[in-house]
Amino acid sequence: MWRRKISAKQDKQTYLKTLRYLEKINDSEIDKKMKVVEKVLAISDKKKRYDYLYDLICDYLDQEFRSRNICGFHCGICRRRQDMIERNIKKDTYQDGCCYRYSKNESCQYLIPGVGCSIKNIACKTFTCFYLRKRGYRFQLHHIYLARYFFNVRQKFFMENTYFVDKNVMMKGILRRG
Repeated sequence: MWRRKISAKQDKQTYLKTLRYLEKINDSEIDKKMKVVEKVLAISDKKKRYDYLYDLICDYLDQEFRSRNICGFHCGICRRRQDMIERNIKKDTYQDGCCYRYSKNESCQYLIPGVGCSIKNIACKTFTCFYLRKRGYRFQLHHIYLARYFFNVRQKFFMENTYFVDKNVMMKGILRRG
């Protein structure tokens, strides 16, 4: 295992904690992920670092949902709603699944039909409905190696609970809580 010399004390702690975490969970791509951590630690400006991390986490979550087809959309209807239709449960079958805003009785303004979400919002991307959580799908920032030690508890709470807003609003909130 290689280890890079890292100058700042806090960055060195973050590096070592991340390495130990990846070793603890027996991650098969430790070398690849630690190179990403080094790249993040090389960014000295706090705003740029958070911005880069935020993009990496959003891209990771998008890739997970797409590659594993977690929501199982078919003809615009998610797996949960399809199951309800098959069992003749009389519930609304919204085309956009969890992106439908019940409070406003409309789809999220950032959702582009057939394409998906047009913004980067970690809360929306980590959200899984009860149906999916019951089947073992749950995403928490505390379990994503890039967020585990780079963000504090207040920042992670904010990111996981602020839905339907774009990245600019999220970044202001992250920096304010940093």
